[in-house]
Amino acid sequence: SDNQLGDEAGKALADALKTNKKLDTLHLNRNKLGEEGGKALAEALKTNETLKELILNLNPLGDEAGKALAEALKCSKTMRQLWLSSSQLGDEAGKALADAVTTSKTLKKLSVCDNQFGDETGRALAEALKTNTTLQDLLLNDNQLGEEGCKALADALKTNTTLDALLLDKNNLGDEAGRALAEALQINKTLRTLLLKDNQLGDNAGAVLADALKINTTLEQLHLNGNQLGEKAGKAIAKALRTNKKLSSL
Repeated sequence: SDNQLGDEAGKALADALKTNKKLDTLHLNRNKLGEEGGKALAEALKTNETLKELILNLNPLGDEAGKALAEALKCSKTMRQLWLSSSQLGDEAGKALADAVTTSKTLKKLSVCDNQFGDETGRALAEALKTNTTLQDLLLNDNQLGEEGCKALADALKTNTTLDALLLDKNNLGDEAGRALAEALQINKTLRTLLLKDNQLGDNAGAVLADALKINTTLEQLHLNGNQLGEKAGKAIAKALRTNKKLSSL
């Protein structure tokens, strides 16, 4: 990580991955890997049989490389963690990754924070979560999923039974989306971490979150900093915490 490898080095590493039988983790954060380097690595992943964790944060990959990596994920029988935060990915890559999540039988963590995902990606990932049975951590901070994308994810949480952590800080969700997530928490039995900082959540969302905390017995971390919950919501949540025995971080 933190070198200046560039696309040519990325291609060389990709060639090595095609024959390497030992490497299980590859850290390539902040290495100026662009579209060509990303696509070369993706091609190598289609045949590599050992890599379990690929970390490509802070590289200017772009949508085409993102889509190529998504296709590779469909082929991989070993990949458990894929990190693509701050990779200049848009909805085309987001939808492709969601499609890969739908069929993946190995992926446990997908980190795609600080990209340009909108509600299209949110809806696509929601559909994936309805059928995926392996993904445990979905990191989506600093995107633009918005109300519709978040409502779709909330609906998926009502039936998903494997997701452990959902990170949605700074996604311009709004009060209605917050309300939808709170309603999902009244049903969901597996989510332990939900991050909702800086999302314009108001008193309505806060009231339903308080109701959810009275019922939910699995959530351990709920982060609500930087919202507009107000005194009414604060009192309702405080009251809920008197009976909630599981939440340890708020």
